[in-house]
Amino acid sequence: MKHGVKMGVAMTILMTGVAFSATTASAGELSAAMLSNTCDGCHGPDGTSAGPAAPTIGGTNKEYMLETMIAFRDGLRPSTIMQRIAKGYSDEELELIAGHFAAKPFGRTAEQETDPALVAKGKEIYDNLCEDCHEDDGRAAEDYAALAGQMMPYLGYEMADLISGTRDIDKNEALSSKERRKKKRNLEELVTTYGDEGIQAIIHFFGSQK
Repeated sequence: MKHGVKMGVAMTILMTGVAFSATTASAGELSAAMLSNTCDGCHGPDGTSAGPAAPTIGGTNKEYMLETMIAFRDGLRPSTIMQRIAKGYSDEELELIAGHFAAKPFGRTAEQETDPALVAKGKEIYDNLCEDCHEDDGRAAEDYAALAGQMMPYLGYEMADLISGTRDIDKNEALSSKERRKKKRNLEELVTTYGDEGIQAIIHFFGSQK
């Protein structure tokens, strides 16, 4: 009888633990989804943007996205609104948000109008200056954000900030010193060798990708 009671108590404890773990996991997933709801207004459902100024963030590498949001929050990366939004979150909450969007697919909702001649020129520039980091015609999102298929106005704003120094590459702690030097050299070559037409060409190239 005592053995049966002990077994019953043990099974009760075991099942309680399993139920608690399941509830905890569900709560974590729910928290991530709830925290991420704030992002949908600009970045679209599941991080697929249809707006001209906000990037698609679904499918972004979790570590990259977390580093980016912390940089926004801490004032290391300039923004119009992201710094104010990110200031409201802890590191743990930002990690949940990053994990939520990393698990979503990278979506493209808009067919963008591009110039075939600029796209071809952009492909040439991409092969020369961009491919080493932004692989697979800009589709890869392992180490950097995906550029292929992003909205062209957004790409233009980011290029302008990088070229002007408003977005300071030297403050990007996620990059090694070697990567920073290389990116600055490539941006300088883009401007000096290809000029404004080259900048538009690379934007049209990435914007044309499906």
